[in-house]
Amino acid sequence: MERLQRNSRAHPAFFLMAWLGLLLLLPRTVAANPQVPDVEEILRRFLARAREAAEVEARQEICYLRKTRVEQLTEDGTVRESRSKEHSVTNRAGVIHAWLVKVDNQEPTERDLSTDRRGDSEARKESGRRRKGPDFLDEALVRRFSYRFEAEEQIEGRRVFRLAYEPRTDAADSNTNVDRLLGALHGHLWIDAEEYELVKVEARLRSALRLLGGIVGSLNRLEFAIQRRPIEPGHWANVLLTTRAEGRKLFSSFRARVQVDHDAFSIRPLNPATP
Repeated sequence: MERLQRNSRAHPAFFLMAWLGLLLLLPRTVAANPQVPDVEEILRRFLARAREAAEVEARQEICYLRKTRVEQLTEDGTVRESRSKEHSVTNRAGVIHAWLVKVDNQEPTERDLSTDRRGDSEARKESGRRRKGPDFLDEALVRRFSYRFEAEEQIEGRRVFRLAYEPRTDAADSNTNVDRLLGALHGHLWIDAEEYELVKVEARLRSALRLLGGIVGSLNRLEFAIQRRPIEPGHWANVLLTTRAEGRKLFSSFRARVQVDHDAFSIRPLNPATP
């Protein structure tokens, strides 16, 4: 024992080698985190949660206030013109109706109401279906992209998974503007690690998008983000949507910024006999 102690004191490298041995073991311990599923497992749970949310939504009436601000910008980003609208919105079993209540913080005119009713009706006809999941989301859309796990983060005290996404190279070709737009987007998703709800999504264009070869116009810049949060236990909703777009329509250019806030939520269950 005395000899071993003398050798240890005489050779401090003994302790250095021991510490290095422990450090070599640490990376394997840290990397093997059993609480982080792989990307496909995250997506599987995320889509299952979206389907469950759609089933719950089909038995509810959700009311909220939607505030929209549209800003026309100059080339240097200064606000040239601003307009705002407020709608009282009812999502009844997944079917959404909106009533205009204010325009630029004033009571709407009859002309405002008439124009808004036409726009709301046309929007419902164009959608042609009840919305599934978080207003814009379905499995076909999610599967148009490939995903890569990047990190765990905290958003408002909740643990989330951050995924990067890119358009899939094997996606079916299409000449529609929507499909071409989706094929040019990339960005990030943040998914709640406990409930597997979408917390946030950000997207942007990789490069300018020409419409009909540039004859009709072009979209030179597009960035948008959606933020979601639980408004009551087990129920999440979009609370903030922001968009920045720049491009050309026919012979005129446009630069715009849009912000949409949702608040004042109320939820009630529907009677099974209610149509």
